[in-house]
Amino acid sequence: MVDIKTFGDGSDLQLIHGYGDGGFRIAQQRYAGAMFLLPRDALSWSPPADLDSLSIDDIRPLLGDAPPPLFLLGTGEAPTHPFTDLAAALRQIGINFELQSTAAACRTWNVLMSEGRSAAAGLIAI
Repeated sequence: MVDIKTFGDGSDLQLIHGYGDGGFRIAQQRYAGAMFLLPRDALSWSPPADLDSLSIDDIRPLLGDAPPPLFLLGTGEAPTHPFTDLAAALRQIGINFELQSTAAACRTWNVLMSEGRSAAAGLIAI
């Protein structure tokens, strides 16, 4: 498991303290498998087995009534699929899309949370 330097205790923010070994350590709790994060919620997530087929329908129900302005997708290793349809569908509902490896997405998530930003993240376990 890779440890990540975090910013303070974060109160109830869902800061990522580690990733690897097929899961995550979020807010000092260990989770196995893919995760969907909102600033104050960590949810187990079951994206499609073929991540290239990920669509807005796989994400929209998890975003809540007031979707955040940014969705960060951590694809495991470096992304090889551009997810252009997903990006376009998210843009249509006012959400920006950021695509990264899971390692980079975990670090980005903690920076976003330390800045008080509103975001959501879908993270594939590595």
